[in-house]
Amino acid sequence: MTKFLLDRMLGQTAKWLRLLGIDAEYPEDIDDEELLKKAEEENRVLITRDRELARNEGVMLVEKAPAEDTVVRILESYDVKIEPMTRCSKCNGEVEEIEKKDVEKKVPEGVFQRHDTFWICKECDQIYWEGTHWDSIMETVEKIKKRIG
Repeated sequence: MTKFLLDRMLGQTAKWLRLLGIDAEYPEDIDDEELLKKAEEENRVLITRDRELARNEGVMLVEKAPAEDTVVRILESYDVKIEPMTRCSKCNGEVEEIEKKDVEKKVPEGVFQRHDTFWICKECDQIYWEGTHWDSIMETVEKIKKRIG
């Protein structure tokens, strides 16, 4: 499967790729040379809005557009498998289900009482649950999936 590296102008795009379960690294403080080196070393497609950077081999140029449109363009261009909610939207780590009892003191009490299913990032320990944003996230995921066929 294709893995991506997004430059600092594409934070929202990185977040949405991750929510779709796609490996999308997003280093915030890294110069162009380091980006190119990282992309090559980790076999990642570098995505950028920087025309000069996009002159390099293996780099995809995207125009300024809403993140959803950019994600659709990327997904139409590369071989990817969409597996929503399997990557951390913050750090790109893998997310796995965790026992409810194991999050009792790690989430707000009301959240713990209202929800039975939780997930945790293996890398940064971010905890996820089907909260207030869940429906809108899944709506966007479904919209993106329909757009790419």
